[in-house]
Amino acid sequence: MKRFSALLLSALLLLCLLAGCSPSPTAVIVGGRKVDASEYAFYLHYNRVNSGEDDSTVIYSADALETARAAALDQIVTNEVVRLKCKELGLELSKEAKAALKADKEQLIDELGGKAAYVEYLRQSNLTDRAYDKFQENERYYALLSDYVQKDGKAYFTDERLRLYFSEHYALVKLIYFSDIDDQGNLLPLEDRLEKKALAQQVLELAQAPDADFDALAEEYSEDPAMLGGYPVGELEAASTYYLTTLFRLEENQVSDLLTRQDGWYILKRCPLSASFYEENQQEIAAAAIDWRFDQELDEWKQGYPVTVEKIVDEITLENITDYIK
Repeated sequence: MKRFSALLLSALLLLCLLAGCSPSPTAVIVGGRKVDASEYAFYLHYNRVNSGEDDSTVIYSADALETARAAALDQIVTNEVVRLKCKELGLELSKEAKAALKADKEQLIDELGGKAAYVEYLRQSNLTDRAYDKFQENERYYALLSDYVQKDGKAYFTDERLRLYFSEHYALVKLIYFSDIDDQGNLLPLEDRLEKKALAQQVLELAQAPDADFDALAEEYSEDPAMLGGYPVGELEAASTYYLTTLFRLEENQVSDLLTRQDGWYILKRCPLSASFYEENQQEIAAAAIDWRFDQELDEWKQGYPVTVEKIVDEITLENITDYIK
């Protein structure tokens, strides 16, 4: 009898999970759209730093919590604003898109080994069934809105506007590199690193002089001969390249200060790209410009909706996330 009751309870719990029951209170409201505490807890889980240890034994710092909170809130606002804009613009998921989402979910459940295995997958991922469905839909709504902006962007970026975008978001980067790593990949002794940094500082003063020949200095001092003469880079690529993150803060033909990075020291110079590069790569530049415009518009839209963070958010920490996955 007890075994039957346990099985019945498990079946009822499984039914509740798959039916999308939501005992979770509201955590965030974006433009009238409510996000419950379980969804917020998942985002917090997603953004916490993985220490490689058992999560139940990790104590996170206040800074780690605040960083995760900020990232979680931004992701929530982004997803909800995308849906709000789609509704305003009359962009809806097609029957085919909804059918594809359903089929994808059924396939996942089959691949996992059934509904019980799917529920265990949700538990390990700190997800609810309704959150899983919503996240899959979010990708489709994002694509709908992106496609809408792309069509508008093709008309918006006239040749004049595209050339202006190119001049502001593309550059020829030249650099002088001083390595603090030896040929075997080991860190140089401290005395050698100090000497090399002092040399880099001297070369920086020469490179920043009004009449400096940066190419000649690079040829004489740079330890990366493959970079001599410079190479073209877009702002997005620069932002994700550890030694180029500050490149687009420079004016054209400006030389950076000495940049200390994990493998040594860099001196950068931002130079304009030739008109021929624009002509030869116009299609790729146009695609990047449209993506950039979408990001800019999305940021503006995010500022246009009220965001309310409920008190329960303060109760959810990086240590008690699973308590709120309901």
